[in-house]
Amino acid sequence: MNEIFQNFIQANQPGCDTVLRFLPEIVLAAFAILTLALDVWLPKDRMKIGTTVASLGLIVAFVLEICVPQAFLNNPAVLFFPICTFLALHLASTVRERTEFQQPITNHLFLVTTAAAMALLKIQDFVSFFVLLETVTVSLYALVGSYRKSAYSLEAGVKYLIAGGVSGGLMLFGIVLLYGAVSLTGTASDPLSFFAIQNFFAANPDNVLGLVGAGMVIAGVMFKLGVFPMQFWIPDVYQGAPLHVTFFLGTLSKAVGFFLMVIMLLVPFQHAFPRLFPILLVLTLISIVYANITALGQQKVKRLLGLSGVSHAGYLMLGLLATVKLFQNSYDSKDSGFYLLLCGVMLLLYLFFYVMSLYPIFSVMARVPAQEEALQDFDDFRGLAKRSPVLAGALASGLGSLAGIPPTVGFIAKLGILWIVFSAELYVPAAIMLACVVASVYYYFGWIRAAFSTDSDDLAKGESAGTLLLPNILSRTVLVFFTALGVLGCLVYWAVLNLFE
Repeated sequence: MNEIFQNFIQANQPGCDTVLRFLPEIVLAAFAILTLALDVWLPKDRMKIGTTVASLGLIVAFVLEICVPQAFLNNPAVLFFPICTFLALHLASTVRERTEFQQPITNHLFLVTTAAAMALLKIQDFVSFFVLLETVTVSLYALVGSYRKSAYSLEAGVKYLIAGGVSGGLMLFGIVLLYGAVSLTGTASDPLSFFAIQNFFAANPDNVLGLVGAGMVIAGVMFKLGVFPMQFWIPDVYQGAPLHVTFFLGTLSKAVGFFLMVIMLLVPFQHAFPRLFPILLVLTLISIVYANITALGQQKVKRLLGLSGVSHAGYLMLGLLATVKLFQNSYDSKDSGFYLLLCGVMLLLYLFFYVMSLYPIFSVMARVPAQEEALQDFDDFRGLAKRSPVLAGALASGLGSLAGIPPTVGFIAKLGILWIVFSAELYVPAAIMLACVVASVYYYFGWIRAAFSTDSDDLAKGESAGTLLLPNILSRTVLVFFTALGVLGCLVYWAVLNLFE
């Protein structure tokens, strides 16, 4: 027995290259343990030390990801995750300053989630895929329900737990079906490897068992991305979760879903894509239409941002489907690599600009008082421009970018998605997307109108909510920076695209 155990350990001992490839994640996990220890041992009046250490861990992981070739070349997109977490941590500081949200401190869970998300983009088999994705999901369960004094947070945690459990079970069953389908052929030594499944679909593109398994796995990924029909949890969970956790869900979780969808459609399910494409396209369009129609009458701002996130996930998904279609149609030509790279840059910039637009909105929400954070609505923001022009300007800039109003980055990013969709000759989906973008202006501008209202009754409503937490000089500088970047990002966008000419 000892000899068998030793042989197993020797066969699965990671080499130096493997350790270097996952070194940023290992370091981030170590910082998570250190942060947990500090949050437990240090007194409450020194809890900022844990946030500082967690931020330092993210910076170290970010630098290591860039400096270690084995890590960076494996998948540079992982750099997106530490940025999202860094912003969420410092948004949490503002939330704790305005509310009684003190315990438990959850900085370590942010680091664990980030480390698992980064590792997810570097693995090449469905065993590691499922384990790491569940690590991300379980950490998010705890984060969503971490505000124990709020019934809304606890309710959101339970709802997210149930929805995530259903999604995880569906995905696991799909992986089992893929394992069975590939194993029956007897051609792969590792039936759960991404490349083994890719080769399987290349030889058996119409295999029903494999296609059903692929569909179930993609459905689990759609849960993270927030695309119909796996979007049902988003409004309730976004509303009940603590504000900084809502931001974390809307950025890192959505990015995890997007990057995993890219990997699934381009690697293991590449040859199954023509069969999956019509279904995915219909679900994407339903997601876009559903989110925008539902948001039209919404007054609760966190639910509004949740539905907005569903629509933006639909735009990203539509762009991704068009990109893969373009790539497969020109696969044998010399321009296939160019199309894939150009469209990939546009999609990544769209995701980055989405996060850049969300951060000032959530920063303003964290400073606006409300009787109950989960029930924060337009009335709490009425007359904000009179009380703090800086906060009102940052809010308007972020919402204008989400709506796609020129000259914000959201406008130019949506044009990029439309260009991809038109290039793939998906004219009807492009028209539906354009109509929904126009319709979304109504509910975004309803929020902006409330913030800039000068009506005496509206001013009284806003002031009755409580004392506004005014930003200090550093916070003002950050908000002005993000607002200016929202306009200057258009120039950066075109500068990057000109590199491909």
